[in-house]
Amino acid sequence: MLGVAKSTLTGWFKNQKWSQVVKERLVEIARENARKRMMAISHAARRKRAVIYAEHRRVAQESFPRLRKDELFMAGLMIYWGEGDNNIKNGVIRVTNTDPFMLKLFRVFLREYLPDIFIRVRAYLILYPDLNDADCKKFWAQSVGIPVDTFMKSQYIKWRHPTKRLSYGICTVTATSRAQKEIILEWLDLTRKEIKQMRV
Repeated sequence: MLGVAKSTLTGWFKNQKWSQVVKERLVEIARENARKRMMAISHAARRKRAVIYAEHRRVAQESFPRLRKDELFMAGLMIYWGEGDNNIKNGVIRVTNTDPFMLKLFRVFLREYLPDIFIRVRAYLILYPDLNDADCKKFWAQSVGIPVDTFMKSQYIKWRHPTKRLSYGICTVTATSRAQKEIILEWLDLTRKEIKQMRV
């Protein structure tokens, strides 16, 4: 109305008490609007992820009738059923064991049936303080078929039992992908349903 720039008016009125009240109110409005925008973005991202996860479950459902006849496929699923991480929300595909052959079999399962995640497979060890990290990694790398340079930092635990010891510690084979985990858990759910129908 006056033909005066906002910056000029700001300079005129910045020391007025009512100006500070207006400023605080505008800051609060801006903060609330930002919060609403972030919530909207978050909801949209969540809906998008839900669609992606649903598509992966559909792929699992379509492939299961064919794959269930494959012994390697069922062996890998049974390993994950018994030893795997079943928390869907963390998106971590993880199997921990002391049996090298079991972990090797699971690695082959990932390579054959979830090739998209196979290149991201890593491993880490849980060791006693007196075990040599390099020697243990070499053992598990050769036994499971995972390159030494893909092993993450080992974790050390205290163990006081005088006889019950593991010479090379405990190994975990892991990879992170919520979408691929949706597939594994959908396969497991379908397997459970078939077993229940057998009335075992």
